[in-house]
Amino acid sequence: MKRLLFITLLLSGLAWAGTTPARWWTYALDGTHNAVFSSSFPAVSWTFAVPGATSLDRTIVQNTTSIRDILGFPIGVAVVHGVVFAPNDNGFLYAVDARTGKLLWSANLENQIMTTPIVVQVDQREVVFVGAGNSDFDYTDAVRFGSGGQVIRGTDVSGIAALDARTGALLWFHPTRGEDMPTPVFVEGRLIFGNGDGHIYALDPLSGKTLWKTKITSFVSMSSATPADGGRIVVMGGTHPSRIYAVDSRTGKLLWSYHPQGIFSSSGGDGTWASYGEMVIGQIEIRTPHQAKGTSSAEELALDARTGKLLWSRILGSGKVPPRNKDGVPDIADGVIYTGCPVTHTEYALDLKTGAILWERHLPGIMKAAPLAIGQWVIQPMGNGMIVTLNRTTGAIAHIYHNPHGGFGPQNGVVIGSTYFIGSNTGFLEAIPLAKLLPSS
Repeated sequence: MKRLLFITLLLSGLAWAGTTPARWWTYALDGTHNAVFSSSFPAVSWTFAVPGATSLDRTIVQNTTSIRDILGFPIGVAVVHGVVFAPNDNGFLYAVDARTGKLLWSANLENQIMTTPIVVQVDQREVVFVGAGNSDFDYTDAVRFGSGGQVIRGTDVSGIAALDARTGALLWFHPTRGEDMPTPVFVEGRLIFGNGDGHIYALDPLSGKTLWKTKITSFVSMSSATPADGGRIVVMGGTHPSRIYAVDSRTGKLLWSYHPQGIFSSSGGDGTWASYGEMVIGQIEIRTPHQAKGTSSAEELALDARTGKLLWSRILGSGKVPPRNKDGVPDIADGVIYTGCPVTHTEYALDLKTGAILWERHLPGIMKAAPLAIGQWVIQPMGNGMIVTLNRTTGAIAHIYHNPHGGFGPQNGVVIGSTYFIGSNTGFLEAIPLAKLLPSS
């Protein structure tokens, strides 16, 4: 009887595994960042809390940023073969059953994990790749930063880990000098990522050995590696100096770098770019000498991925300088760019070819994550815990879901079939039936 029950559960799990992606090779599923996987995966509802999330004493830890840095889910999840892989700022990677929310395994990398897990087949084994690292500077580099010298960002344990997707066992660990907060991309049989030490790396996914290393000087903080031109080009941003870079994914050759006029603060290395064919789209924060102290503007840019040539730019507006992660991440769907803007607290739809603003809608809070477009709706998670659904054609607010488990920063939502997966800043990983986020018919 027990053997029969085991076989039944195993077959059931394999059946559901076929309704989720077979791999997760880049940030937010693909270069467009529209993390929607259409399938028959059912509407499920569960909440998984990391240790300490339900018992956190708010009289001791009062600052919301501190709470996120202790136990928040800082970035979007990967969902592969029926498993949700979720990184946490507490240093653990969690593998959770996508149907039930049951913990399958966890692995500790001894520092914050801010990368979306990359899950691919390597030599007939399913492997999960994540990066470890934090946003700190040691004293020497903090002094260098203030004087304009080249710096290394990240302290304590930094590196890329490869783990067995079934068990969480560590297969290899590649230590790095700087932090590994940005999400890598798996293209051309290589794992490519920007680092806090001023380089872009490509690793052998089987051994973890360096295949090539390209100096860019800028440190890369949260600008994940974006594939463009069929994966032949990888684009990311860096800070100090603030520039956008493109490398050949096979050789590591630096193809171009672009310095946007007026780019401000850490904006270059904060935002993740999206791609569509030979175009890459990104949002930056800019500032002019005439702007009041504490204010800035936001600009959306389109570059040619092969040459770095500016195709168009669009000023989105001005507002108060946002804290940390200063740029919204764009989502591309059906020839339209959808993006929130942390500077203006506004959601935008822009024409992909021209950058013309099709509509804009002010929202009640700040947003940093990529939205997603599904059907006639755009779904945007907010810092205050709202998940706002807008009409794709008009920008009208169609529904607001009030999340009971905290707000969202750079972490994007993921739709698999009829379920929306997202982790909160307060340590709760959630599966929400998609119907709860949409207006009732």
